[in-house]
Amino acid sequence: MSDTVWNTLDADLEEFRRRLRVRVRKALRDITGEGVGSPAFHILEALAGRGPFSPSDLAAALEVRTSTMTSHIDRLEDLGWVASEPAQAGTNRVRVQITPVGREALQRYVAARRAVLHDVLAPLPPHLLSALGEALHLVVEPTTNPAEA
Repeated sequence: MSDTVWNTLDADLEEFRRRLRVRVRKALRDITGEGVGSPAFHILEALAGRGPFSPSDLAAALEVRTSTMTSHIDRLEDLGWVASEPAQAGTNRVRVQITPVGREALQRYVAARRAVLHDVLAPLPPHLLSALGEALHLVVEPTTNPAEA
């Protein structure tokens, strides 16, 4: 492909990402009311899918500093969305897990995120939407991505 095609693709992907991010942020404000940002929901997603985690392991999994993660965990505990428990008796280590209230908040976030995605992609006819889904799957699925083989 020519540089012009790559430049256009790059610009279009960046604009799509920006528009999606703006709309998801607005949806977050509408559903949470607590001023919770998307990093909190990334934490909840990790805990729901692979938790519980120690704060340092959670920070490593999400590629943030442990001190940043600790701040997020404190905020999520204040909301009742996560709970910390001792990892082992006689140690100072803790494990963080998602609470039922946190799972409900995560479900609201995922529903809002999907609604935004649906609205943003609504102009696409079904065959193009399907092609987009297939193309994205090829890019994100490591076992099928020829660039990573």
